[in-house]
Amino acid sequence: MARRGRGFLVLVLSALGCVAWWSRDLTNFVGSPSTVLGSSCDAALQQLPLRAESETLEVPQELNPVEEVLAGVSVAFSLLSKAIACSAIVGTGPLVGLWSCVALGFASIAGMRPGVVAGAAAVIVVPLGAFTAQHGLGLVPLVVLLAALIQFSAGAVGFARAVDLVSKEVLAGFLNALGLALLLSQSGALSTPEAAGLALICAGITLFLPSAPVPSSLVGLAVASAVGAVLNFDVPTLATKAKDPMAFAGGLAALPQFQLPQLPSMEDISIALPCAVSIAFISLLETLLAARVVDDRKCEELCTFFYDENGELVITGPDGKPAPVDVPTSTVLSLAAGNGLSVLFGGFGGCGLVPQTVLNLNSGGGGFISVAAYAASMVLFALVLAPIVGQISVPALAGIMVAVSLDTMQFGPTLDAAKAALAGEEGSRIRFGVLVATAVLCYEVDFAVGIVSGVLLDRATSPGGIFSENKAAA
Repeated sequence: MARRGRGFLVLVLSALGCVAWWSRDLTNFVGSPSTVLGSSCDAALQQLPLRAESETLEVPQELNPVEEVLAGVSVAFSLLSKAIACSAIVGTGPLVGLWSCVALGFASIAGMRPGVVAGAAAVIVVPLGAFTAQHGLGLVPLVVLLAALIQFSAGAVGFARAVDLVSKEVLAGFLNALGLALLLSQSGALSTPEAAGLALICAGITLFLPSAPVPSSLVGLAVASAVGAVLNFDVPTLATKAKDPMAFAGGLAALPQFQLPQLPSMEDISIALPCAVSIAFISLLETLLAARVVDDRKCEELCTFFYDENGELVITGPDGKPAPVDVPTSTVLSLAAGNGLSVLFGGFGGCGLVPQTVLNLNSGGGGFISVAAYAASMVLFALVLAPIVGQISVPALAGIMVAVSLDTMQFGPTLDAAKAALAGEEGSRIRFGVLVATAVLCYEVDFAVGIVSGVLLDRATSPGGIFSENKAAA
């Protein structure tokens, strides 16, 4: 009877959450106009040269340090279960993913676009997991080190300029596929009514509660975990999911061991290089796209390249003056440094994470402080707070990721593009087709394949392209 009563309470809470969900205003659901692609930010930026100085766009307000720290803590909590899952996919110890996040987090402070969160990523560990299943763990440091060298070389030759090829339709399609994949990936943590109820509570609070002064995701995590503890729900925790009873024991024993990579043979390099190239490519793409997301969300142009009337590239800093190294290039170099640092401490690297970057921005972050707080929180979780962190319920963390996945998907721009296509506006059907094709290929085939195919399709159908409407008319 007690168990039935708990189940009834979960159903009631779930029903209340559904009512709140469906009663939510559509504008709030897809985000404010300044937080979606193709929003009023774009229109305002396009009109900026036509305005008088007194009418120019308002300079973004300075970030609150306290809110930034809390945003970083919130991001760290959201990455806990993912980092552990990534470790399991590769086949390493459960805390290796956390230390990979720490290495990338601290390295990103040196030059990555402020606001971008880098850490253990599924797009990295899935190829690594397939590699280790065939070749074992011995060559993993070599794979990650080769990927870091490729990323450094890409930064040195200006590969970051490729971000200019990604149109807002391609980016929206990528984000839709990423958000859907992230949403469906949480289904395993919501397999029981109790787990689903806790996740819904956390997701509802994360979505609807204001993110200032305390991030709503932290409040949702605390409330959902408290409900599960009070009602004694039988749901998995991080400690039980890790399978290793000592994973969350904490203390200095949890520190990673510094290790220099051994000099590889040519045979080892030939085995590791294909996987390294694949990892380097997709990590570069997702990191640069995460930087673009921050630009769009904050109405800034740090990761936009400008060209003069002669087609020459003009690099400008935040103050409008020429910058020695553009932000996308410094972002790529910082990613390479983070992956190299990860290898020295036995990690498997990672890349910029769009969902966690979105969560960081939604929680009041967006600067270097939030990223530093995220990395420092991971250290505290592993060394000091490990026994407490191990008791956090997995469904509560899944609730945060459900909310993040919904914020990642571009409902507003997709709906606008569909309406324009139905109305028959010039070029709208082609743009909508690019968006849909990118999303389908990213989800069904591979994110790298989807992005590259979307860019090629977008270029081919743009004015002057081989499949453009003007060419067809001619």
